[in-house]
Amino acid sequence: MEADRAVAHVARRQHGVITVDQMHDVGLTDRAIKRRADSGRFDRMQRGVYRVAGSVPTFEQTLMATCLSFTGVAAASHRAAAELWSVDLPHGPVCEVTTTIGRSPRLPGVVVHRGIDLVPAHILRRRGIPVTNPLRLLVDLGAVEPPVVVEHAFDDLVGRRIVTVGAVRAFHESVAARGRSGVGVLREILDRRCGGEDMTRSRLEALLFDLVQRAGLPGLAFQHPIVLAGRRRRIDFALPALRIAIEVDGYASHTRFDVFQDDRVRGNELELDGWTVLHFTWQQLTRRPDYVLGVLRRALLTAAA
Repeated sequence: MEADRAVAHVARRQHGVITVDQMHDVGLTDRAIKRRADSGRFDRMQRGVYRVAGSVPTFEQTLMATCLSFTGVAAASHRAAAELWSVDLPHGPVCEVTTTIGRSPRLPGVVVHRGIDLVPAHILRRRGIPVTNPLRLLVDLGAVEPPVVVEHAFDDLVGRRIVTVGAVRAFHESVAARGRSGVGVLREILDRRCGGEDMTRSRLEALLFDLVQRAGLPGLAFQHPIVLAGRRRRIDFALPALRIAIEVDGYASHTRFDVFQDDRVRGNELELDGWTVLHFTWQQLTRRPDYVLGVLRRALLTAAA
């Protein structure tokens, strides 16, 4: 029948499941649906959601059926979203959804969260399933997983360039005022990873100037111009007389692939041109000044040898 072919077409796009409303849309009546269910052609999975016989049971199928069972906005979230975004967790996937409806039904084996702030802008499609975006995922994970797991997820998503540090920070700020569970964990991670990058350029220059003076390295130049391999370049901080270049590496800057690649090229060109290139992170400059001071002093000894 034409209706059965339409049911199969819809179900194929939804991991083998279809809702009663969708079956009504293609022409099946409640009586026709019951007759097919009684004959084993449909298998009820959730309220108002059926699996088409012959489809292979999977985690994605269960998750899709769960999302379709809610009348309000619903999406895979938390640990289920981590699975869909290919974020490794120290345990197996969890069927977990967030919905906007006031009262959530109790579904066996399903963790349901009520999220009044869940809006369409927070939802994407992954493997055909509605899922919270990776920015919201990082906040949500903080509510159900230890900080170390959230930290690994943060590094993974940034490393794969699925999110940027700036976007994570902006999303965190947009939800932090609402007192959402999980924002504190993400705030601590942002502070550890790149909190120092919020400091002004003048403050950084003053800090470096102090360390260079204490190390006995005179003549610090900021944004020192130089020509390398026929191209005009700039060095963050330089001691031109000693041919020492000091580069400040920010965590956030490494989310820009083109910047990362160009920094490596420039570093190689400086080395080939006879410069000693020192790399420090914002965290080292602000939290480990003695380490930075020690490296600067060793650079002075090497240059004087």
